[in-house]
Amino acid sequence: MICIGHHCNPNMPLHDFPGIETFTGKYFHSRDYKTPEEWRNKKVVVIGIGNSGGDIAVELSRVTKQLYLSTRRGSWILNRMWDNGIPVDLFLNRVTGFLRKNLPFGVLCSLRESQLNKRFDHALYNLKPRHRY
Repeated sequence: MICIGHHCNPNMPLHDFPGIETFTGKYFHSRDYKTPEEWRNKKVVVIGIGNSGGDIAVELSRVTKQLYLSTRRGSWILNRMWDNGIPVDLFLNRVTGFLRKNLPFGVLCSLRESQLNKRFDHALYNLKPRHRY
């Protein structure tokens, strides 16, 4: 099966990186990433914290000397599994619908942000966004 989605044309806004013309390192789009081995014991910057950027950063963090994850404004990092192995999408569809109808927005955000920070302290890694969950 070959699946082609809206990420099939890589977006590389190199004009946003002053000095890129003299940069001697390697840069490429996540579409061209294959394995972490060529990055062993090297310093790497992953730009973007979407699904691809996050997955690549996690994989590379196990082999690189130093890994930096660059994000425009931080992000709430969601796990795929909830407590007791329940898939997050199943939990969110049923429980969140009920909570949205019965709790004020600020309370709902505070509860979810607190739960997310128990698993991963966003402020500690400078990823806590200014926007609410």
